[in-house]
Amino acid sequence: MSTTRRNAGWAFYFGIVFALAIIATATLIAFNVKQQLTTEQFEAAHKKWQEKGPKSYVMVYRTLKNDEQNPDHFVVKVRNGKTYEVLANGLPLPEDRFTYYGMNRLYDDLERFMEQDAEKDRPKVFTRGLFDQQGAIRWYVRRVMGSRERVEINVEPLDVK
Repeated sequence: MSTTRRNAGWAFYFGIVFALAIIATATLIAFNVKQQLTTEQFEAAHKKWQEKGPKSYVMVYRTLKNDEQNPDHFVVKVRNGKTYEVLANGLPLPEDRFTYYGMNRLYDDLERFMEQDAEKDRPKVFTRGLFDQQGAIRWYVRRVMGSRERVEINVEPLDVK
């Protein structure tokens, strides 16, 4: 009677590969969750902007929505906290549209996004944001998971006047 010895090395190999895959997946999930913009971080940056942000500045930024290939380009001029000139993709906007532009308005828009995202039964949203030392928004991205809805805002350093 002869007994054949089975090689269990393959099972050990695949067990190690499976365990490493689980660890890698958990690490990526934890990393992405840690990158998310929290309400506390957003509110702290907004408060800093309100306290330390300049009242007169030129703000240049680009927005890219959904699957658009070309971002919209904005140049916003603010004096004493009030917008007085806006160029959208190189074209001047009428004065009655000025209230929709400037760092304060951008903060209002992002705050509305965060309020929507916090509502019950809403799809999960991936949100990241970077702010400068004065609290100005420098980069923001919001992506609704499971959809093509996405917005990215890139703000150049403010030209303080």
